[in-house]
Amino acid sequence: MLDVVSLSGVRNLYPCSFSLGSLNVFYGLNGSGKTSILEAIYLLSTGRSFRTSNVRKVIQDGQSVCTVFTRMTQGQQLGISKNIQGNQSLKRNGVMVSSMSEFASDLPMQLIHPENMDLIESGSKQRRQLLDWLLFYVEPNFYTHWLRYQRALAQRNALLKTETVENAQWQIWELELSQQALLLHNMRTTVFNEWLTFIDSALALLLPQITINVDYSAGFDVEQELATQLQESRFKDKQRGFTQIGAHRADLRFKTDIGLAELILSRGQKKLLVCALKLAQVAFLRHRQKPCMVLLDDLASELDVNARERLLRSLVELQAQVLITTVEANSVWPLLQTFDKYAKLFHVEQGEILLQCG
Repeated sequence: MLDVVSLSGVRNLYPCSFSLGSLNVFYGLNGSGKTSILEAIYLLSTGRSFRTSNVRKVIQDGQSVCTVFTRMTQGQQLGISKNIQGNQSLKRNGVMVSSMSEFASDLPMQLIHPENMDLIESGSKQRRQLLDWLLFYVEPNFYTHWLRYQRALAQRNALLKTETVENAQWQIWELELSQQALLLHNMRTTVFNEWLTFIDSALALLLPQITINVDYSAGFDVEQELATQLQESRFKDKQRGFTQIGAHRADLRFKTDIGLAELILSRGQKKLLVCALKLAQVAFLRHRQKPCMVLLDDLASELDVNARERLLRSLVELQAQVLITTVEANSVWPLLQTFDKYAKLFHVEQGEILLQCG
């Protein structure tokens, strides 16, 4: 777990340092800086913001760099700095780290945020990333094969835009694409089948009145050689300008007894489905002896009282460190105190973070 967090140059937040517990609530008016705290901590796990792709928006006006540092309960130290040019520096225990993937492996972090509630209705990328996020933390070779696949995909897409291409060039990249796709598919299938057990449990907890089946699709016909399928699809792909089949088109689909979830479920039920998927990820990692931190932004607006209690109770049982933002402390704080008498309550006002209890 994170013990002490120090940050500077982040949005409207004053430079500060604060100590966290297992359960933490940050409350304050909209615009006070609550979500910016979660955004800063999220940088430690991913190197990016969940609110913007423009790093300049994360860096405070008048500053050229933002920095987030943490000391963890077992003594590990992590720090990240980003400047307005888009460059970043990473340090683990005072030593520079060159790879964000290496850095991120220290701190599994799951985010439940209003903007990721459209995951059910959006394109396949967000749903595929849910599965690949798990693979990153439990399958040591996944990221290497994922990078090789992305490189081969980029090369084939470039060939699709080239007037004259020798057959040998097609074969080189389509064979590489096919081999890496099969490896990714096998890893995804194994992890998905294990994850599915935790998904079913989370759905029974948060959506007990509805039966939802979750299916994984590979993005290509696994009964045939992908290299052959790619060769046969060259003409159509050239017309479209991109590769239409492969592991980059893998997806998760959600079905109820009466139709697809995105068509049947209400807005509130879709929110609960997303929360169930995230909760199942935390449970999966816990089962693999990898504790996961959870960031819950604006929790009260996303879940009703009963669902909120069930979700938080499950996270406590999984021993997850939880950071919650809310406008009204009373919507969450009394419940957390029943779970953990050492829970911490912070008031955020105009960029200042003040410990009120804990």
